[in-house]
Formats: sequence, structure tokens, C-alpha cells
Amino acid sequence: MSRPRATLARMAKTARVRAESLLERHVEPSTIPLSAAAGSHTTSVDAYWGRHTVNSIPFRSAGESLRYLTWRSAQYPLFERLMELNADHSQDVVLDYGCGPGNDLVGFAVRGRARRVIGMDVSMPALLLARSRIALHGLASSRVELIQVSDDEPGIPLETGSVDYLYCEGVLHHTTHPDGILAELARVMRDDARGHVMVYNRHSLWFNLYTAYVCQIVQGAFPGLSVDDAFQRNTDGEDCPIARAYRPEDFATLCRAAGFRVSYLGGYFAEQELALFHTTLPAALADSRLPVEQQEILRGLTLDADGYPRYEGSYAGVGAVFRVEKEAQP
Repeated sequence: MSRPRATLARMAKTARVRAESLLERHVEPSTIPLSAAAGSHTTSVDAYWGRHTVNSIPFRSAGESLRYLTWRSAQYPLFERLMELNADHSQDVVLDYGCGPGNDLVGFAVRGRARRVIGMDVSMPALLLARSRIALHGLASSRVELIQVSDDEPGIPLETGSVDYLYCEGVLHHTTHPDGILAELARVMRDDARGHVMVYNRHSLWFNLYTAYVCQIVQGAFPGLSVDDAFQRNTDGEDCPIARAYRPEDFATLCRAAGFRVSYLGGYFAEQELALFHTTLPAALADSRLPVEQQEILRGLTLDADGYPRYEGSYAGVGAVFRVEKEAQP
């Protein structure tokens, strides 16, 4: 049962006050524009991510901020390669939809030299953290814009054809209207614009080995739940309102319906997935309690030349990455 809207609104306000209190000791006043889209009420998704901001401690220097990006990439093998994070964006207006506390906004602006970056998120605490972090790097306010959106409304407050590059990492699998958001993302991109989108991978070690075997069978967690429901509860917190894992072909179909050409690049890994693959896979395959679907996927894994597991020729990590391009309109 969802919480009353008034309660959710109070929770979101409390989260913003907490973030503002945290930030005021570390950050000089910022001129970077930050606005909120009008006309939406606070949903359970909005409130949850207002309370659970990833990496919620403000950085104290630009160097610390950049070192964190390097550290984060090391925790997720193949992340930088599949998301193509080292590209030159010097001619691009970049939209980071679901920017969180600004990890990749900083990457695009500083390392990718983006002409302009636009960060959108449902969480005001995350956007305040992003603004403080961007200020550390001395970026001109004309190059950055931050906008709070709502899970209640898939509309994106940008002009049609105004974006050159789309980045959406770890967001759409948490939303109520992923199809509507994809259609809006396609609308705001110029013809032949490109981008990368990541959603959770149902063909991953995290879904089929960690969730279905380690959590549900070995640990006895989430009794009576399907693997999908257990995945929702063990990936981003037990109270996370929405956390889907997509079959790659199903998400690609959503992208095409929205007006994108799409290529599936594979799933990048969490370090924990790879550790479990090397220590736990034989026991999982020998356990008759493991559901048939998970048995078939785990038995179908192969290794590439670097030792990374693949399923049906694609990397079997939790972060399913899709390269998208806007279809040109006649």
C-alpha cells in the first residue's frame, strides 16, 4: 500500500532540509541554475530516492571528486568500456537523466569537456550534492543546469531536438513510466543524436546466482517470493518501491517503440558478482532447488578471453548497457 501523498511530501521536504544542512558547512554559494518541474505530486519513488541518495557525503576538493570517479569505475568491471565514458563531448549538449549526486555530470563536464551538461533527478538532496560538487570544479554556470523532475510525470522540460547526447545510468528500472520517459528522451534529442542507457539485467549473475541462489536458497531470505520480487528487495534496499530486471531483448523493444535505434552492448559487473561466479557457481548448479530458468542461464555461461562470463554472447553483469540513437524523422 502506498503512503498518503502528504506523508511523502513531508518525507521529501525532510530529506532536502537534511541535505542542505549537510552541505552548508562545505560549499560556497553556487550560481548554478537549479529548478523544479511544476505540476507533479510526490510519489513513493520520489520520496524513496530523496531519502537514499547514493554517495551522500560532499566532496571537499576537485581532486577528491575525480579520484572517486576512478575508484567507482574499478568497482564495476567493464563499466567505463561499455558506457563509453572516455569519449569527447566538446561539441555536445549532454543530458544526464537521473544524474544523482553528479558523478557523471562531473565526468562529462571535466573529462569529456562537454559544451553544456543538464542533470535531472527526482531527488533534491542529490541535486544539491551535484551542485556542490560541480562548484568544486569551477564550472561556469552557463555550462550547467540542474532540474528536479518527478516519477509522477514522464514529461521532460526541454525543447524538442535540444540534446546531442543522452546518458541514463541505473534509472529507468526504478520508474513508474519507463516507456513514457523513453519517448520523451527521444523527443528532446536531435535527429541522429546518440547515447547510452543502463538498466538491470535479468540475464546477470546478480539476478540468477546471487539473488536466486545465495539469497533465497543459501540464506533463506525472502521466503515465498519470486526471484523478481526478491531481486527488487535485495538490490537497492528492501523498501525500494520499484527495481526491475529486464531481459535485454525486452528493453530493446521498449527503446525501439520510443523511436530509437538500439544496440545491446552487454552487462557490466559488480565485483561481488565475479567473486560469486568463481566461488559459488558449482554449488548452485548442483542444487536441485535452483529454479529451472536460473539453472539454464547459469549453465549457458561462457568465458571471454579475459575470463569475463557471457550469456548468449553478451557480458552477464547486472548493468545492461544499450547504445541508442535517435531515429531521424522524415
